[in-house]
Amino acid sequence: MKTVLDFLRHWAEGQPFRPFTLRLEDGRGILVTRPSHIACSDDGETIAVFLPDDTLEIIAQKSVTSLQEPRV
Repeated sequence: MKTVLDFLRHWAEGQPFRPFTLRLEDGRGILVTRPSHIACSDDGETIAVFLPDDTLEIIAQKSVTSLQEPRV
């Protein structure tokens, strides 16, 4: 069974890349606009996302509840 992390890696490496949103358990959405703006730790427990304002958000993988593609 695929995990959220499996889908995240698939979407982040997809060609062509399509922006997507990480939905978190606290209700926030983190938009990933470019594949170079997201990285996962080797153990998959931590996700780093560079935000549009040039800040870095560090997220525990277990806090991601879903991935959402933008509506077209």
